[in-house]
Amino acid sequence: MPKHPSLEAQSEHIGWPLQVMRARYLGDKRWDDGERFDVPAEEVVAARIAAEGHLCSWCEGGSINLLMKAAALDVLANLNFFSNRADAIRRYLEAQFTILKEFESELLACIPNVTAGRLSENIAEICADAFIREAYPRVHQDFLISLGCVLETEFLSQVATVFITKPYDYRSGWPDLTVIDSRAVSFVEVKTTDRFHGSQLRFAEEVAKPLRLACRTVQLWPARSRSPP
Repeated sequence: MPKHPSLEAQSEHIGWPLQVMRARYLGDKRWDDGERFDVPAEEVVAARIAAEGHLCSWCEGGSINLLMKAAALDVLANLNFFSNRADAIRRYLEAQFTILKEFESELLACIPNVTAGRLSENIAEICADAFIREAYPRVHQDFLISLGCVLETEFLSQVATVFITKPYDYRSGWPDLTVIDSRAVSFVEVKTTDRFHGSQLRFAEEVAKPLRLACRTVQLWPARSRSPP
């Protein structure tokens, strides 16, 4: 790739379709498209996706992270150093996967075997925690339950299998939006004038590609300006 590749070149390189959307730019990273006023680009794009009838959450990797935690919560609680379930709920998953590395097989084995009912109960328990609500303000219980209904636990286990290899690296770089479309899940990275940074390119190559995640790029551009570079 060129030393300073365009967003189009980056998207093509990682195999993510690129779509351009337009809205009125207000300055200072705030936008107005007639429906959404004085909001960041991510909210404009999320609202348009939701208007098409899809569930959409601007949460980067937070939704998948908490869903993995919910699927493994009972084992995480049993293995907790303080024998404290609340600590297992509040402690970041990347930290737990690092601390409990010697129990990797047990952690990964429990995820595909969690029942739908138990997963929903654990999601509710996690989302009711004040620390979780503060740390993940844009992740909501209803969306997580819907995500859990669409993603098969076997696939969630595959995500965890990749995540646990480099938990602190793979906690970042996830696309901005998680989208639930009928019986499928996809991810959308929202850009304006910026390009993909290192952790996002790493995610694309080391997480999205091997897991065959459906990802795309949406570039939001001022309505009255020339086409984006």
